[in-house]
Amino acid sequence: MSAPVQQQRIAQAFVELAACGVIDPGRLLAVLAAHGSELLGDYAAIVLYAPDEHAQVQVAGTGQELMRLAQEAVQWDEGPGPQARRTGRPVPDTALAGEPARRSWPRYTPRALELGFGRVAALPLHVGDLTLGALVLLGPGPAPLSPGLLELGQSLTDAAGWALERDRLLRESRALSDQLGQALSSRIIIEQAKGMLAASLSIGVDEAFELLRTHARSHRRRLADVAGDVVRKQLDLTAAK
Repeated sequence: MSAPVQQQRIAQAFVELAACGVIDPGRLLAVLAAHGSELLGDYAAIVLYAPDEHAQVQVAGTGQELMRLAQEAVQWDEGPGPQARRTGRPVPDTALAGEPARRSWPRYTPRALELGFGRVAALPLHVGDLTLGALVLLGPGPAPLSPGLLELGQSLTDAAGWALERDRLLRESRALSDQLGQALSSRIIIEQAKGMLAASLSIGVDEAFELLRTHARSHRRRLADVAGDVVRKQLDLTAAK
């Protein structure tokens, strides 16, 4: 692949990662896996991701057998992907036929060798201050994966992490905005109910508020719901005075 074409594909990969994270995190993971395979030579790519430590781990990649291996690795909590996700540190390019791989991943290693892979590396997927996943790269071996390609893989993974973090912050912002909007609406309705009761009963607004609160407590209802019924004239508290 010529340098200009390679650079164009790298640029396109970052554009696609930036474009899809906020709308569809699942699609972002698939894009990361696809570009990992395309840009990193003959290596296959698998992405592991969990929105939080209690969520089910999502797996994205290509190839039915490779996906099955990745899912089994998650169940075993074994292999380079779960290790990188757990520790937050990269798993360096490792020969699967070597003793370190067999000792560290006794179930994962023979399965990966059966599928024709000879080398593996994993890069942590950081989302903000947390490590919520990993990009796993598997190659036929025996040639090691070059440091430059590993750096590119980590850059792609970091870009995906930034997009996922932007998605998380946006969702938190929307949730806070909704909460503030609901609180403001409730406050307005309560003020309206206080004014109506104060006018109907010729009492002060503080006394009207106490009337609303007493009714809400005695009936185990939200104050805003009681106020709403008063404003809509579905509840008459004038007789309670």
